[in-house]
Amino acid sequence: MNKKPTLIEDLSQLARASVATVVFGFTVFLIGMFPVIINLDLNPGVGILQLVVILLGIGMMTIGGYAYAYETRHKTMVRRLREDIGLRLMATGYVVCAVSGLADVLGIGSHNIPSGLPFFGLWQSIGLIMGLIFIAIGVLLYSQRYSPDHNN
Repeated sequence: MNKKPTLIEDLSQLARASVATVVFGFTVFLIGMFPVIINLDLNPGVGILQLVVILLGIGMMTIGGYAYAYETRHKTMVRRLREDIGLRLMATGYVVCAVSGLADVLGIGSHNIPSGLPFFGLWQSIGLIMGLIFIAIGVLLYSQRYSPDHNN
């Protein structure tokens, strides 16, 4: 009998590695957001290293989401404008996350480095959330949508 492959059997190695990258990136992101999880809460507030770890986790999740969407879409179909917009929206969302997270380090925040320690405040967290929303919308636009086969 011809058995239809399940979803797990159908996924390629790149798709599996992409899912693992998203999960690992989310773990890195959680460690950056809440360093007390692994007992690394060394200073009060949010430090530069903590912001870099948060951005590293977001970057890993973005690359993993892109690679999964790339691997699971149909390669023979022509690339659409929607997919190009989604790809650029993912990159823009990561830049928004990076700039808003490192605003004080870059000198565009309210607590610049020479005058005081970086502060991860309300506007920076709103910018980080907006960047994550851009990334999620970009992944949704880039991924292949379901279309039934009308040739049957």
